[in-house]
Amino acid sequence: MIKFFRKIRQKLLIENKFSKYMIYAIGEILLVMIGILLAFQANKWKEVKTEQELEIKLIKEIQNGIKSDLIDIQENYHFHEKILKSQYKVIDWLQGDLKFNDSTAYQFSMATKRTSFMVSKAPFESLKEFGLNRVSNDSIKHKIIRLYDVLYPQYEDVLSMYYLHGDKLFDSAINYFEDWDLTPSVLSNIPINIPELKADHVVLMRFKYLTNFNKYLVNANSRMEELQIEIIDLMELELNK
Repeated sequence: MIKFFRKIRQKLLIENKFSKYMIYAIGEILLVMIGILLAFQANKWKEVKTEQELEIKLIKEIQNGIKSDLIDIQENYHFHEKILKSQYKVIDWLQGDLKFNDSTAYQFSMATKRTSFMVSKAPFESLKEFGLNRVSNDSIKHKIIRLYDVLYPQYEDVLSMYYLHGDKLFDSAINYFEDWDLTPSVLSNIPINIPELKADHVVLMRFKYLTNFNKYLVNANSRMEELQIEIIDLMELELNK
């Protein structure tokens, strides 16, 4: 092809057709420029497509991680609500004149239970490594950052405090029980001396502290669940564009 154009150019020069040669030369330059622009455009299109594919991959990974966390959070939410009900009943028993029975033993077991939460951090760490700006939808990006950098750490901190106060309660109350079993179906949480247990204000105070932290956990679970569902739905819309 190059030889063909070269022959035409040489022929025009030999025939001394300068004006035609200039038109031809300009046309040839334009063709070269168009070729370069097309090649650049094709390369740019490839880059954009690669970026889009990477973004989709990262969004899917984050979405799957949040779905996994959502299952954990929903289970924790329902379980902590049950724990909270038992904690209220134990506090009422400690402050009131109700007799100790099998139901009370069950409430003591439930009131001191705890949950765990393991965040699926790998997808978010992968996104940070590639760059948060890989997510082109600003709304999704900001919500992801809020979930992983704000709500998750807050929840983990409160959960740690909940464990701490649970341990302190156990240390304060254990001496009043012959045996302490955290399985609600095993009714072994029977106090040795009920009047002394009820008179111990430290035990009551620690139960109240634990209950307050549990209320925060229930609320935090609810906030996280709401944001997780919102992010999952937004991502689904983004992936189906």
